[in-house]
Amino acid sequence: MTDRPENKLESLSKTETYKIALDTRNMEIELFWKRSNYFLVLNTAVAAGFFLKAGNDHQLLLGFFGLTAAILWLFVNVGGKFWQSRWERRLHLAEKSLNPEITLFSSNWTEINKDVNENVEFSKHTGIRRALDKLVLKKPSVSFMMELLSIAFIILWVFLIIMELLF
Repeated sequence: MTDRPENKLESLSKTETYKIALDTRNMEIELFWKRSNYFLVLNTAVAAGFFLKAGNDHQLLLGFFGLTAAILWLFVNVGGKFWQSRWERRLHLAEKSLNPEITLFSSNWTEINKDVNENVEFSKHTGIRRALDKLVLKKPSVSFMMELLSIAFIILWVFLIIMELLF
């Protein structure tokens, strides 16, 4: 039978495969930010409730809820990053299969840094802009920063719960 999924996958062109990988990777990034923003808003709202309820019996409960939400946020972040990384690897492989000279997702670090340097023209900037340009060249991961923020909320909630239990 020709309608089996395996046969359909075999009939996909390399370009179609690349497009599927690119679309899926982009969807994973979009979902990462949607989920992360949801947890950021949730944690911020719970923190506001925690501080507004100072001395209230429900404050400890809010603290544990905030801690749970922050831990879940961290796991959602790293889970989302897992799938984004998986699809970026698929893009790398699809690129090589399409044309070994295409290096959109399979560039080496030397080529990537050269592209960024030439695009931003760092040498033209001075002062604070030059310092920020140097940070750009270090390629901080925006998803890693969001993972750090979720860890910061975990630490905050642990601290607040300890303070609530002790005082």
